[in-house]
Amino acid sequence: MLELDATDHPTDLPEGFDSYLQGEFPQHGQKWEGCSHLYFPVYSRSHWYAVEVDISKLTMFIYDPNKSCSTDDQIIADLKPMTTILPMLLKKINIVIDALAIEWITTTSKQSNSGDFGVYAIKYIEFLSIGRKTELVNRFHMPKWRRKLVVELYTLDCTP
Repeated sequence: MLELDATDHPTDLPEGFDSYLQGEFPQHGQKWEGCSHLYFPVYSRSHWYAVEVDISKLTMFIYDPNKSCSTDDQIIADLKPMTTILPMLLKKINIVIDALAIEWITTTSKQSNSGDFGVYAIKYIEFLSIGRKTELVNRFHMPKWRRKLVVELYTLDCTP
């Protein structure tokens, strides 16, 4: 298990971040008060993976269908910005973090091609946020999930 030091950071949030904490932004956001888990995708070195932050355990869980794409040092470098901004955000809702452990989840499906990393990251976050097992995210469903994501984005009138 690795650990990130979260104590070396500025104390004030940049202007506009309060709107995230209050659930005012993005549209349909939720207040962070009472939040127990945070989820975010990471893109680095042409590779996507998902991160779950369990606030009660002070741990970042890494969901990566191909861990061989990243070394421990690279993961630490990728997550360094979160060790700066996350403690500032959580301090605003009276949660103080000094350090975050990092654990790799080894029960994820292994990816068979290089084109689905982003879809895996999205599906891991989706499954985690609704309490479903991430082991159910696998290559057999990827073609369907890619098409579904395109339709959802088109329906929302999002421009890439």
